[in-house]
Amino acid sequence: MNSESSTFKTSKKSFNKEISIPSSKSYANRLLILAALNPNEIKVTNLPLSSDVETMLSCFEQIGIDLERVGNDVIIRSQFPQCERDGDEIIVLDTGDGGTTNRFLLPFLALGRRGYELKASGHMRLRPMEPLVTAIRSCGVDIDFNPSDDLNEKWIVVKGPYQSKTSLIEIDCSQTTQFLTGLSLALSRSKISVKEKNLSVSLPYWHLTQNLIETSRTDTRVYHNPVDFSSLSYPLALAAVDGEVLITNCHEPDPNQADSQFLEILRDMGSQLEFQERGLFCKKKPLKGISFDGSQCPDVIPTLIFVCSFAEGESHLKNLEVLTHKECDRFTEMVRMLKAAKVDFDADFKNYELIIHGKGLPIEGRQFNFDPVDDHRMVMVTYLFQRILGGGTITRNAHHVKKSFANFFETLA
Repeated sequence: MNSESSTFKTSKKSFNKEISIPSSKSYANRLLILAALNPNEIKVTNLPLSSDVETMLSCFEQIGIDLERVGNDVIIRSQFPQCERDGDEIIVLDTGDGGTTNRFLLPFLALGRRGYELKASGHMRLRPMEPLVTAIRSCGVDIDFNPSDDLNEKWIVVKGPYQSKTSLIEIDCSQTTQFLTGLSLALSRSKISVKEKNLSVSLPYWHLTQNLIETSRTDTRVYHNPVDFSSLSYPLALAAVDGEVLITNCHEPDPNQADSQFLEILRDMGSQLEFQERGLFCKKKPLKGISFDGSQCPDVIPTLIFVCSFAEGESHLKNLEVLTHKECDRFTEMVRMLKAAKVDFDADFKNYELIIHGKGLPIEGRQFNFDPVDDHRMVMVTYLFQRILGGGTITRNAHHVKKSFANFFETLA
């Protein structure tokens, strides 16, 4: 498939493959920020084919960071803001639609003295940013912020630096830990401390950030980017429901990745899943329903609703409000998808809970055409449903898989 194509036709077929999966964009963008703040030359290896990561690297080059691409690796040779170019004009950066890209770049750019305009695209322009903007402003940084989806309107213009008299920043984390991560990464070599408020969701992502910051304070000059457990969920889910797969580049769990919990979820549901000498193996077994709190690993919840739809019995998924702040309102989009797939379920929009009444695999196949919104994870879950239900067409936004899993369709075909 051409990664720019907006449609994709899926056929119902058995799934029995050996594959490799992308590395983590969540790790990658954290590592790139830390590498660009390090006075030493730093190499980051095994970068994924991800539009969020490519956007980060493009912005780095535009602001004066000396970097070299060597295959899937990158060498960062200059330190920001020391490498900042002289000039008075505002540097305009196309920052894409990624949360890690925009929410990490904003506090990072505030270290410099130049003016920078962040031109986000898509739903990112309406996703939560106010707590991060407010926190950075409290340090004397000049920020113009206009939360509008009009691409002709300026979204964010920032001009630093942070004021030296500031010693502590507080940040509200009730919507996402990316605010806390972005500030902590940017200020990891400063004397400014970051204090979190209302830290309750996606805690593993914050622990990942803390671990990487500690690593950056050592003499380590090479940062290795591991496989992405979010991307891993899709082939595992397909195999667990109806097939088998060997992931040849995954040999151990990664507790630093929130979505590694998906492995235990599948085991609890009855799936055969084990690390073997050649990689991670998963095979279809009868699945049963599960009760699960989705607040700590929200990115795999769309994949989990697919698995629960073809398990036997009731699955209760709760604490899903965090999904409303993603690339789209994923809670509402999941409800729309379940309806289209004719899954028996109940949705509680007040408490953000789903109860899925699984009935096992369908006896007869039927076409499932669907028009997912511009959200890579919802596009990929649409494909999973189509593979099981009898094929169909993703009628729009198929190209958004390049955000995290650029060769998704080719890999799973």
